[in-house]
Amino acid sequence: MRARPLADLPPQRAREVPTLSDAMRAIPNVLGLPAGMTEVPQVRDLVASGAAGGLAARLYRPVLAKDTPTIVFFPGGTWVTGSFDEADTSARELSARTGWVVVVIRVRLAPESKFPAAHDDALAAYQWARGQMRSWGADPTRVALAGEGVGANLALSTALLARDRGVPEPDHLLLITPLAGTSLRGASMSESGDSRPMTRSTVRWAQDEYAPEYGQQADPRIDLVARPDLTGLPPATIILAEIDPLRSGGEALAARLGEAGALRAGSAGVGTAAPGVRTEARLFPGTTHGFFGLGAAVPEAAAAEDYAAMRLKTAFVRPALPVLRGPVRAGRPARRVVRR
Repeated sequence: MRARPLADLPPQRAREVPTLSDAMRAIPNVLGLPAGMTEVPQVRDLVASGAAGGLAARLYRPVLAKDTPTIVFFPGGTWVTGSFDEADTSARELSARTGWVVVVIRVRLAPESKFPAAHDDALAAYQWARGQMRSWGADPTRVALAGEGVGANLALSTALLARDRGVPEPDHLLLITPLAGTSLRGASMSESGDSRPMTRSTVRWAQDEYAPEYGQQADPRIDLVARPDLTGLPPATIILAEIDPLRSGGEALAARLGEAGALRAGSAGVGTAAPGVRTEARLFPGTTHGFFGLGAAVPEAAAAEDYAAMRLKTAFVRPALPVLRGPVRAGRPARRVVRR
């Protein structure tokens, strides 16, 4: 689709560059096949409350949603780019595979809105979403915060801000190919720094547009993996792509968050954290940044979507109440209770 490198373009032009989601939607047209799209019964646009005014949001809702958990989702892209169309496939897959309400919120973008605008918006929008959940048929006591790339950075940062400011915290974190820090070094930066669609130059360009002032990129709201205070967070699921310059940062974040630390090899080359820890990370071989949500065309993406849904549903399983049996008194048969 002749997608040019983002760092070579001004911001407005960069936002028009085709994404992997655009490419997946184009495949059926090229092959003369019906357009494939995961159906979600109700999809509608909303206006969320951000830190400085209204933000565009989109709600994905099952028809009979009643006291379901909610996934508050921040899209991927970069600090400069990102759209609802890019996040649409991920949101649809998560809603369809869980049967839950998903709300996608698009924060302000750089360079029009610089640091900490996106992070302030994310916290304000998360609080707004919690106040709307009853009207969506969702249960405000069961909330997952999720995001891709920079959206995963916003999700984790929002959870930390909620912890520190007395805001109701999420119950689970789903961090997909997260931008965990600001370092442009590391194994994956060397191995995949020139790999499309996310390159080292794109990461540098976006960070410089969002946080251009001295010291801003070391702020703990952005450079999450360097924080010393990652305790007291809800359980987390981290999804990593093999061919992604952000992979090493995500691995370091998994090690920091989880008690068990390093990934170990699993079946079919998939890495998982040791069982019983609060954080579980899985690496999907052969995938690039932005692969999540492409399950209709990429088998590894479908596996990642299944894994994310399984982890989320497991996090919100409510055990059945035990059957209480009182002492039986000799010579007194149990009474039969008839309810009218």
